[in-house]
Amino acid sequence: MNLRLRTFAAVVAALTLSTVGLAGCGSQQETLTISADATPHAEILKYVQDSGQLKNTKIEIKPISGQVDPNQLLEAGDVDANFFQHKPYLDDWQREHQTSDLVPVASTHIEPMALYSKKAKATADIPAGSTIAVPKDPTNYARALYVLQGAGLLTMKEQDSSKANLSTITAADIAANPKNLKFVELDRPQLPRTLDDPQVTASVINSNYAIEAGLTPTKDGLWMESAQNNPYANILVTTTKKQADPGIKELAAALESKQTADWITQKYGESIVAVHAQ
Repeated sequence: MNLRLRTFAAVVAALTLSTVGLAGCGSQQETLTISADATPHAEILKYVQDSGQLKNTKIEIKPISGQVDPNQLLEAGDVDANFFQHKPYLDDWQREHQTSDLVPVASTHIEPMALYSKKAKATADIPAGSTIAVPKDPTNYARALYVLQGAGLLTMKEQDSSKANLSTITAADIAANPKNLKFVELDRPQLPRTLDDPQVTASVINSNYAIEAGLTPTKDGLWMESAQNNPYANILVTTTKKQADPGIKELAAALESKQTADWITQKYGESIVAVHAQ
């Protein structure tokens, strides 16, 4: 082989090795598709990605919208994980759908539920016979009733929510309703709009939807549940097949890091409470 041919062969070999090397580097970084509520879940995911805590994982955030069930999307394999729910909600969903394929892999924050009204300045001002809007899914419906108990508006038969089966609670579990309050059950994203409904006196709203609507739970809420010993920590959920995936593990660790907890506290204050702040 003459010098020119040897030089050409060396260049081809070098380019081939370079291409293989680049492909190898690219294959080390995994992309995860995560379905998430806009506030604060997608914001937290974006922070985690931008903060440099993920070395080998990229996140593609798929916003939750419309009537699409995020857990059905996850179970079908359309996404790698979701980030919108607490464990009591997940447990109830899996019981209803007769499956155990979904598992929580990280907990991040609590969104304290609160009672809001544009027609009453205090819980004592809520008139007898008023209609209160509450979430219609079983666990958040039960949670709303306990918020109303905390606000002094009714009494539950089982006054300790930690001892109650939240998935089976109905209005029949109310022991005392001295103001004869009536309840209208709606999907959680619709609840903030009921504050302008002339037929609704007050609404019990999850903090994420309240914040999206421009409300500050600690300032605008007539009564807000405590974050202490609160079982409603929001969780990152994946499938049993995916839970050992390195990318899922790296994302879970970043979501539970003190760095992320400190950012949640700084951005949202007491409206969104970081689980791993200490």
